[in-house]
Amino acid sequence: MKCKNTIPSAVALAILTVGDGYALQLRDDVPTIASPGRWALFGGSLHDGEPPALGIRREILEELGLQTIGWRQLWTVRYYDSFWDTVVPHVIFANDVTTVWSRHVLHEGQAAEVFRIDGLPTPMDPIVSALLERYHDQIRR
Repeated sequence: MKCKNTIPSAVALAILTVGDGYALQLRDDVPTIASPGRWALFGGSLHDGEPPALGIRREILEELGLQTIGWRQLWTVRYYDSFWDTVVPHVIFANDVTTVWSRHVLHEGQAAEVFRIDGLPTPMDPIVSALLERYHDQIRR
């Protein structure tokens, strides 16, 4: 159920690289979360007053059990999110987790897998593939 009073001030999302691929989460298939049953970036809503850089580290620890350093803030994108039925800022971060990926433990979602850019899974929200393609194009330059 969508509740207007639960609209976050912002969401932090992680583009996690593992070798030449991208780590994605298959979201749980329940209607009370954003993007149920879809492949997505790891991350989530920021707590009230939480800086995005702290929020993304917290989310990755909660979702994957990984304590990571070396985050790079890439962009803030504002777009209409149908789950909350409003525009929500999404702060996008990147981190290469190749050296620690083998230690991840999935705590949220149905699966965590690594995909090459030319083999992204479906179903996936268009914003996720657009963010991955934008990032991939930037790092190839």
